[in-house]
Amino acid sequence: MLVRFSFKTDRLNISGRIIIQTLDESRFVLRKTALPDVTRTKYAMSVLILRLSNRRQACFFAANYVLLLFMMLVGPTTFAEDTPPLPQPSTKEDVTNAVQRGLSVLEKAAKNYPEHRDCFACHHHTVPLAAMRFARQSQLKVDEPLFVDMVEFVRNYFAKRADEMKQGCGIPGRAFMVGYGAWSFELADVDLPNDLREAMSQFVIQRQEANGRWQPASIRPPSEQSEVMNTALALRVLRPQKHSDRPFAADAEWFVTAEATEQRAMDWLNAAPLKWQEDFVARLWSLNWFGDETNQRSELVRRIVARQRPDGGWGAEDELKSDAYSTGLTMFALLDTGESPTSATIARSIAYLLKTQHADGSWLVETRAKPVQVFFDNGDPHGKNQFISIAATGWSTAALALSLPKLHAK
Repeated sequence: MLVRFSFKTDRLNISGRIIIQTLDESRFVLRKTALPDVTRTKYAMSVLILRLSNRRQACFFAANYVLLLFMMLVGPTTFAEDTPPLPQPSTKEDVTNAVQRGLSVLEKAAKNYPEHRDCFACHHHTVPLAAMRFARQSQLKVDEPLFVDMVEFVRNYFAKRADEMKQGCGIPGRAFMVGYGAWSFELADVDLPNDLREAMSQFVIQRQEANGRWQPASIRPPSEQSEVMNTALALRVLRPQKHSDRPFAADAEWFVTAEATEQRAMDWLNAAPLKWQEDFVARLWSLNWFGDETNQRSELVRRIVARQRPDGGWGAEDELKSDAYSTGLTMFALLDTGESPTSATIARSIAYLLKTQHADGSWLVETRAKPVQVFFDNGDPHGKNQFISIAATGWSTAALALSLPKLHAK
C-alpha cells in the first residue's frame, strides 16, 4: 500500500511517500522511501520498520507518522508566521479618514517647505504629489493650487540647472534626485519641454557606472541606499511611462548612446542581488515599467509577500522591525503594479497602517541617516525624524488612497 503526502506553505515545500509492504498475513513494513524536500531546512530521517498485527494498525500508524513528520518539520511557530490570521476587514470610511488626515499633514509640510529651502526634495515633492494624485482619483478633495505650485517648483529647480545637467553636474542628489524629479511631472500629467527632458537624460547617461548601475550620492537609509532604486529611477528618465517617444527622438547620436545606456542598466538590474526592502520594491517597479523579459515578476511578488511580517508590515532590512515607510512604499508598489486591493497581503498592510497612524495624521519612522546638511525644522511632526516620517506619511497615504476604490463601505 502506498501513502503519499505533500505540504506546501510560503516557506516550506514538503513531500514524500510511505510504503506499507506485506511480509505475511500479520506483519507489515512501514518505510519512508523519500526524504522531504524542505526549502531552507536540512532534515534527514532514518528508515522505520514496524511489525504490526493487521492492516488497520498499519494505516493508523501511517496517518500518525505523516502528521508527526509535518509537525516536526513545520512546527507551530513557522506555521503561524506563514499564515497569520486575517484582520477584521477595513472599511472604506476608516481608510478614507486615514487618507484625509495624512493629506492634511502632507499639504502643510509642502506649503512650509519653500520657506526654508529652494531645492527639490522627493520627500516634500514627489511623494506628496503621489498621495494627492491618488487621493484625487478616489474623489477626495486636495489642495489644487498647492498641487500646481509644487509642480512649478520642481520645474523651476531643474530648468535653472539644465545647462549644468547637460555636462553631468549641478544636481547634488545625482540620478536619484533627477529620477524622482522626472517622476513628479508624470504624476502631475505634465509634459516636459524636450530640451529639459533631454538635459535630465544627458545627466543620467553621464553619471552611469561602467557596469550599468547608478550609485547613490549619499547613504541615507532607507530611501537613498539602494543601488537598485537609483538605477530604476535613472532608467525611468530615459524611458518615461507617459510619453509616446523617448528623449533624443530627433537626435540620432544621443539616441544611440541612450539605447546603450538602457541596455547596460537592464542587464545590471536583471542580475542585481536584492537585499533591502527598497531593492525588492525598485525591482518590482522596474519589471512593471520596462518589461519582464526574464519572467521574474511572479517569483519576485511571491518573495515580497513572504517578507511581510505577522503584524502586516514590512521592515527596511531583515533585522529591523516593521515601519510605515517600508510598508507604505511596498503596499503602494504592489497596488501600482497590479496586486488586488482585496488580497490578504493588502488587507494586512492596510490594518498595519491604520493601527500605526498617529492622532495628527502622520506616521513616525525614526531616522537612521547620518546628516549630510545642517538640520532645519520644517514644522513637520516628529522633530529630527520629520523628513523620513513625511516620506513615510506620503507613501502610506498614497497606498491607502490606491486601495480605496475596491473597499466596501460599512
